[in-house]
Amino acid sequence: MHSRVVGVVIGAALGLGPLTAAGPLPATAGAQSVSPRAAPAVPRVTAVRVSAHPGFDRLVFQFAGGVPAVHSVAWVARVVQDPSGRPLALGGRALLRVLFRPATTHTESGTRTYTGTPPARFDLSVLHRVAQAGDFENVVSFGVSLWQRTTLHIYTLAAPPRLVVDLRTPRALPARLTEIDNRRLLHLHVGQATTVALRTCVSCGDTWRIVDLPAAAVVRVVSSSVVALPHAPGIVGFPYESRFVLRASGAGVTSLRLEEVPPQRGAAPIARYVLRFAVTR
Repeated sequence: MHSRVVGVVIGAALGLGPLTAAGPLPATAGAQSVSPRAAPAVPRVTAVRVSAHPGFDRLVFQFAGGVPAVHSVAWVARVVQDPSGRPLALGGRALLRVLFRPATTHTESGTRTYTGTPPARFDLSVLHRVAQAGDFENVVSFGVSLWQRTTLHIYTLAAPPRLVVDLRTPRALPARLTEIDNRRLLHLHVGQATTVALRTCVSCGDTWRIVDLPAAAVVRVVSSSVVALPHAPGIVGFPYESRFVLRASGAGVTSLRLEEVPPQRGAAPIARYVLRFAVTR
């Protein structure tokens, strides 16, 4: 049993019905006391899970005490931590802020019901990172970063209470893959091409090199080149871009490993870059 979420913000304010005033006590009655109505239990986050499915990634928030009355999943330019207001570093190309109210991640005695997030990085097509952004004054929030913006399907489930966010795998990749896509798992179709573009300082002697070629039967490196980026005249050490054009050649799984190395012989790499490919027909 589930109910679809319509719009971005779902829920209604919680409230108590009007209290009925007691009439005057009979003269023969002794003193009586009326027990105050117990405050409703605040829903508690108990788990955050992620999983991969054909065509989409799934993000699940699980609760004890029901799904909070107000739950919001919204695209944002940045995610800030509550109550400090400091930005939460998540990476990725698109950000979601997930908010629950009233909600908490601990019991009334202070015992935490949710002790952390899943691993910082996932081996998923769309979902990049998840991190808790706040738990303050019965408001719990999370930041979610995606490799790229996509279509969302948001709904709730019962037994146990859950909010589910399904993120559809985009059919189209960004025009260029950059440093943001390091360690990304790419789903390609045979014949599909993409370009990796990584900045480097050629005038400093630095260069990107291929350490491990992908299996040619799955992904071929069509070309590699170094291109100077636009710059003001007289600037020393302006950046170049190393470009690698890749094309999916057959079904299978493979990876590409690159290193940016300085000119000194035997020096450690400045940076490493990995892409993994799952190619289908």
